[in-house]
Amino acid sequence: MKGGSIFKKIIYSSVFLAGIPAILIILFLPPLGTKSRLQIEPVDKNSSVNVYTDLNSDTISEVVRSGKGVPYFHILVLNNDMRVYDQWNLQDSMDLDMSDFFFSNFDHDRYKEIYVFTYKDDSLFLNINEFFDPAGTKLDRIYITKIRVINKKVTSVIWPAGFFDTNGDGKDELFFSIQTGFGVEPRRLYSFDIVHKELKSSQLTGEICQFPKMVDSDGDGRPEIFGLMGASGNSKTWFPFSDWSTWLMVFNDSLKFKFPPVEFPGLTNLLEINSYTNGGFKGYIVSHNTGSADTTVIKPRIMFYSLDGKKIRERLFSDLGFNTLTRLVVLKSRNADRIYLLGKEFFELNDQISVINRVKSPFNSLFTYSYIEDIDFDGEPELLLYSLSEEKLVIYTAALQKIGETKLKGTQQLFRFSHYSSKDHENKTFLNAGGGYGYFLKLRSNSYYYLGYMAYAGIYLLFFGFIILIKRINTLQVVQKESLNRRLVTLQLQGIKSQLDPHFTFNTLNSIASLIYLEDRQLAYDYMNKFTQLLRGLINDAERIYRSLGEELEFVTTYLDLEKLRFGDKFNYEIIIGENVSQREQVPKLVLHTFAENAIKHGIMSRTEGGILKIRAEKDKDYLILSIEDNGIGREKSEGQSTSTGKGLRLTREFYDILNQINKKPIRHFIIDLHDETGDSIGTRVEVWVPIEE
Repeated sequence: MKGGSIFKKIIYSSVFLAGIPAILIILFLPPLGTKSRLQIEPVDKNSSVNVYTDLNSDTISEVVRSGKGVPYFHILVLNNDMRVYDQWNLQDSMDLDMSDFFFSNFDHDRYKEIYVFTYKDDSLFLNINEFFDPAGTKLDRIYITKIRVINKKVTSVIWPAGFFDTNGDGKDELFFSIQTGFGVEPRRLYSFDIVHKELKSSQLTGEICQFPKMVDSDGDGRPEIFGLMGASGNSKTWFPFSDWSTWLMVFNDSLKFKFPPVEFPGLTNLLEINSYTNGGFKGYIVSHNTGSADTTVIKPRIMFYSLDGKKIRERLFSDLGFNTLTRLVVLKSRNADRIYLLGKEFFELNDQISVINRVKSPFNSLFTYSYIEDIDFDGEPELLLYSLSEEKLVIYTAALQKIGETKLKGTQQLFRFSHYSSKDHENKTFLNAGGGYGYFLKLRSNSYYYLGYMAYAGIYLLFFGFIILIKRINTLQVVQKESLNRRLVTLQLQGIKSQLDPHFTFNTLNSIASLIYLEDRQLAYDYMNKFTQLLRGLINDAERIYRSLGEELEFVTTYLDLEKLRFGDKFNYEIIIGENVSQREQVPKLVLHTFAENAIKHGIMSRTEGGILKIRAEKDKDYLILSIEDNGIGREKSEGQSTSTGKGLRLTREFYDILNQINKKPIRHFIIDLHDETGDSIGTRVEVWVPIEE
């Protein structure tokens, strides 16, 4: 009961009631801001900066750029102050549309290598330079394969995938794919063992694999390789996995299929493949898009596949409200992978392919590019979207909360991001937008972010004040109603009093009559005087329900003195007041008298002598405990001897029941039978617990 009372107090409190609507509104409010602010710093267009990286592990970035001199293409390395370290001249041609240069540390020492693909006629070469290590790796013109050249223009594109130590020699192999337009050869995945200068490749397919990724999808410590797969219909000659279809392909680090490729017939199909992990599930999420007018081509959709290539579930984009080209993005945050479909609206999906969140697109048209980069170096990726037509860059957190947006000039060239660290250890992200456009991006802490929470507090306080106002109005109505109820209860209590007073008067007059009959005039006078005091008290308190403990003790003392005059030494009484009890505490009128009278009449008077009546007043927390204890014959024996109807106790219970309709806390009373060690009755104790008003 006590727990239930506490629970009711909580749920009916203004603090709790105000929280319910406030929380509901806050949940549907858009974000009030982000913890970070985007700062962007354009770089002089004439500086021709390509990329930043720390080649020698001194925590300070070097500047690396490519260029064309006479007669060589070259890679130039500079320090933070734009002073030249050295220049690496290349023997063959370099084409950034074919392949940009990139960096890694395959031998895991303190020096990074620079990797660049060059070509001569239709021959593709790999060049590696561990720039700051005089004894480091330097490989020039490592022949890779024949590439496609039409009208002296290279139509092949090389996509670096990553590095992994496949053979366990402590040195990583380089993985990359080659995409060829207007022809099939070469369309393969490759790995190159830098130590042994060995080249391996996957089997020739018609499939084009762009933007290859190396991800440990199954958690075995070895990567799987997959990418953006496309069908171009360039070849009319049959060979396995024709480019008249798109194929779902996943390779292991030995460049073998993880499972038999899954076919999606039709030209201009695109498959975006991403690994996906959530809880115990590991597999792949695949989006299928097509721009074909061929109605026999399967409709665009999103699909889940198991690690062994079995389709688990799918859903059409049209069922989700997408009727245009849709981009699939999987952001791998610390907590769980998050799935987004990006089109004219941005949808977040769960692994049942149900929409759980949607965000309005910040662009008036479809954006051009999407990138996933950790631009603030906190281990959580950010999503960057760019519209070339609107020249606008927008950045989101992994939870799809917008960090900021900015105007930014770019080109059709894919953006390249790199980490800049200055001599003063200031960290920024450098964005190379092509065409000589470069920008430093930095997410700075938004010192005003937490002020946004004041809006939440304001919403809560608004509801809190509203509920307080409603409660006040309701309280006034209740008080008016309660006032009428109190009047009705008072009339009921007065009816009870009219029954109590004659009962007491009858017993007293009998005692006085006995004294007169015995011709004890002095004692009769004293008795009458005492009785007069009681009558005066009853008359003066006729309209009162409560009186002070001191007044009640005075009344019951007068009554007991009268009974002592009547019965002599047949009984004695004792009144004990606890140290922390104030006699100003309010108690129901006659609370002691009724039970004292009952104890004398039915308990003590049945004894021959030695009767004792003890009245105690003690305090326990927020209750005043009044006890009336006698050493009479007990209730069991008195029931057989008494002719009482029990009307006094019944009226007392009714009296307390009515009072408890008004009180915040109930008056409780207990009748306890007292026994000795042998089980014989040795009296009765009555306890009345009266709540103390605060």
